[in-house]
Amino acid sequence: MQQYHNLLKRVLGEGDVQFDPRTQESVLGLSAAQSTYDLREGFPLVTTKNVPPRLPFEELFWKLRGERNVKSLVDRNVHIWTANAFDRYLKTEGLLDKFPKHSLEWNQKFEAYRERLKVDSEFASTAGDLGPVYGHQWRHWKKPVFVPGHSEGIEWISDEWKIEEIDQLEKLIDGIKKKPGSRYHVLNSWNPSELSDMALGPCPFWHQFTVYGNKIDLTMVQRSCDVFLGVPFNIAQDSLLLELVAKETGLKPRKFNHSFVNVHAYLGVAPRASFWADENNVKTFQDRFNGVENRQKYLELKEWYLRNAGDESPGNERKDHIPFILEQLSKEPRTLPSIKLEDISLIDAIKKPVEEVIKIEGYDSHKWDSKAVMAA
Repeated sequence: MQQYHNLLKRVLGEGDVQFDPRTQESVLGLSAAQSTYDLREGFPLVTTKNVPPRLPFEELFWKLRGERNVKSLVDRNVHIWTANAFDRYLKTEGLLDKFPKHSLEWNQKFEAYRERLKVDSEFASTAGDLGPVYGHQWRHWKKPVFVPGHSEGIEWISDEWKIEEIDQLEKLIDGIKKKPGSRYHVLNSWNPSELSDMALGPCPFWHQFTVYGNKIDLTMVQRSCDVFLGVPFNIAQDSLLLELVAKETGLKPRKFNHSFVNVHAYLGVAPRASFWADENNVKTFQDRFNGVENRQKYLELKEWYLRNAGDESPGNERKDHIPFILEQLSKEPRTLPSIKLEDISLIDAIKKPVEEVIKIEGYDSHKWDSKAVMAA
């Protein structure tokens, strides 16, 4: 997984500071990058921190089922989307001003919301809805169809528009089987007409499969990339997607190409993020970072940074990912694990709990306190 470490180094060593109005947090980022993982060399699960594979895998199954509510994820103790659902719930209820982001009031309200989702299915049926995100677009893309006026018996039916649904996953699998050499093997979740209804626009939004002989590759384009928390999940999740599609179509999975747009590390909120508002601080940090000669020096830089940056405010601890990234860069990547899939169809597989159909073998990750807080 040296490819991932190289990406971390580019973000911290070359990145520019930007304020994100949606999360109300600052980031250090690049406008574009790309990594490639050859699945024949092992399954690309990051080893320099522990990434529980069940979490990204359950999210992928949720997407592939075409779901849009967080309830089934919460029931399986997966909270990747819970904060986004809460944010949409506040907006729907007109409560955004009452519970501003990063406030103690927001944190308290969120904890109460999360607990209620677990036990109140009726509440969750509406409050847990994310809108037409990801998998909903994969399985239920809306297609307007114009039906001209016509007669039905003695009745005249006026011109009208109807909505049909396109199952992109079904068409993808069928297309790969029938026309493997086609360049139309795409899953697209970027639907401009429904973006405003989504809790969050899709980050990985374009998945294109390419077949050469009996080998299949996947290129995924991601518009927004949380390099510490999100990207390791994305790598594992879409590598699994390639494995699943390959198995379903009788092909051999080969390369996962990950194309990044706006790949960034979160810097948290003030007062911690105030360090990055000073261009001299940014230059000093990056000069020190780019001068690191060995892994141990990343830990020394981490201590320097924590001494010189401001504190994290109460309730906003762990939102600054820089110390976590420096810690991770001090770890030596280990041998990649392997993956085994149950011999059942893709559609049958995604109906089951992940652990019943997917086995990761030989995963030996570094264990340390890597629990940073995801931006919502």
